Amino acid sequence: MSNTIRILSKKIINQIAAGEIIVRPSSVLRELLENSIDANAKIIDIFIKDAGKTLIQLVDNGNGMNHFDARMSIKRYATSKIRSTKDLYNINTKGFRGEALSSISMISQLEIQTKSNNLLGIHLFIENGKIKRETLLDMKKGTRISVKNIFYRFPSRKIFLKSSNVEFNHIINEFYKIVLAHRDITYRFYNNNKMIFFLNKNDSLKTRIIEILKINYQKLKYFFIKKNNFIIKGFISIPNYYSSKKGYKLLLINKRSITNFFLHKNIIRSYKNFIKNIKTISYFIFIEINSNLLNWNVHPTKKEVQIEMENEKIIGLTISNKIKNILFNRFQIKKNNINNSDSITFYNKNENNIFNDEDKFINHKYDEKNIINQLELLIKDTNDKSEKLKHNYIKNIIICKNIYQKIYQIDNKYIIIIHDKNLILIDQYRAYQNILFESFFKKKIVCKEINPPIKIELSKNELILINNFKNNLKNIGFHLYFSNESLYLDFIPNKLTRNTSIKIIKNILNILKNNFINIKDNNIEKIIIKSILKLSYIKYGLKLNQNQMINLVKDLFLCKKIYETYRYNKPIVIFFNKSFFKKIFKQ
Repeated sequence: MSNTIRILSKKIINQIAAGEIIVRPSSVLRELLENSIDANAKIIDIFIKDAGKTLIQLVDNGNGMNHFDARMSIKRYATSKIRSTKDLYNINTKGFRGEALSSISMISQLEIQTKSNNLLGIHLFIENGKIKRETLLDMKKGTRISVKNIFYRFPSRKIFLKSSNVEFNHIINEFYKIVLAHRDITYRFYNNNKMIFFLNKNDSLKTRIIEILKINYQKLKYFFIKKNNFIIKGFISIPNYYSSKKGYKLLLINKRSITNFFLHKNIIRSYKNFIKNIKTISYFIFIEINSNLLNWNVHPTKKEVQIEMENEKIIGLTISNKIKNILFNRFQIKKNNINNSDSITFYNKNENNIFNDEDKFINHKYDEKNIINQLELLIKDTNDKSEKLKHNYIKNIIICKNIYQKIYQIDNKYIIIIHDKNLILIDQYRAYQNILFESFFKKKIVCKEINPPIKIELSKNELILINNFKNNLKNIGFHLYFSNESLYLDFIPNKLTRNTSIKIIKNILNILKNNFINIKDNNIEKIIIKSILKLSYIKYGLKLNQNQMINLVKDLFLCKKIYETYRYNKPIVIFFNKSFFKKIFKQ
């Protein structure tokens, strides 16, 4: 058998998204399972002791390694999965960077027993990333890897491990994601010498979900969607209005569990008005898409993937529409209720032809003349209309794009919408402040992925300082990680720009450095939000193009508070009608 593992070239290494991949025992299990799957294993045995702190052992009947490859496998950037830069953008394996065994060998006592087609296998004893001893042994084809005493050389890292119950739950969570995606393998899972899972190969997805998660199958609904570039299938939970049990959410792309805030938000929004507690929703969604439309090389743990933007948008809307249709049919929602529901997203068929077969429940017949008449009614008698009635008129107005054909910016401060003899004046800075306020204080935060990630150069003290508030920043929409003594932002709030995000992080750092002792964990998020409001990028003096003005107006009209600011109740929107002008000119 020829050698397959090689050290990557420096050119490829420099393009790899590096970072810490082993943060707890569950990280070890994930990497070992992925290696076994890539080795075409059909039976995998897992042995855990002391929640993985003492032992994580994995035995498979995969291809195994010859003696040379076994020795090479613990070297950093040694891999059989890729050979050139081109391969980075066509990943069809679970691993590819050659960092897993190298990282594991540095933080544990590692033993590798493996055999391919050789007469004898090899047994390696590894500590501190170096082979201490090796022997030949007689064994069946496959691999046995034992990871003992994780972080034994790094007490400062070991003390941050949680209780055995918490760490074991993390291990089980990683195990679930793998076994639901790869059902052509038999798994036997032992915890402290007791078998807790025996999963037969070729189980159906529903069988696996029911067996390991104990979910009532009657509460799950299967769906299947096939489009030109992708296939989407899986199960969603049928809502129980009175349920309080937290749901299980799993999103997989090409059989890899991932985190994607855009797709998650589309799924969750589909349930609005159907369920009391959003946390009780469960979904198991599998997306299959051509690997050349994906970029896995964006995050050290490969838990995030960059999808080509247009396809990501289409996938999100397709899933959302499918879920809505299932729920509408299930609960026999009347068409009038659908059209009046805040949870419905309105799509223009001319812009999204791909959804023509999915949109039969969504009404697109909005009469422009009727909308304009409603606008005129609003303008003629603004003071006599209740806030709720005005808000309903506005919702209808924003659906019709033609109303924005006459939209202007005055003095780079105000937005004017003109229709016939009527006029709406909007303060752009105050409008944006209200939009941000509702997004962040009301926790309606939507994140967008940044590729390449934003790199912010900081001193060591600054990195340590901001790391203390990493989770608080994540709650506000800033997802950051550290690599080579630099800070990287790979997700930022959707309402902010790259440059504004950098200014906000630096401003927060200055506040923390000057007031660290006085800042408590429960008010740091308020400080972050105030910094966002202070440094918001739509201010007086900023020239906006037509699309920016339209988007700003739409976002404002979707706020609960449209007409006045949250602070000091200053006016944001002013309506003028023809009688106003007559009074001004005393006609």
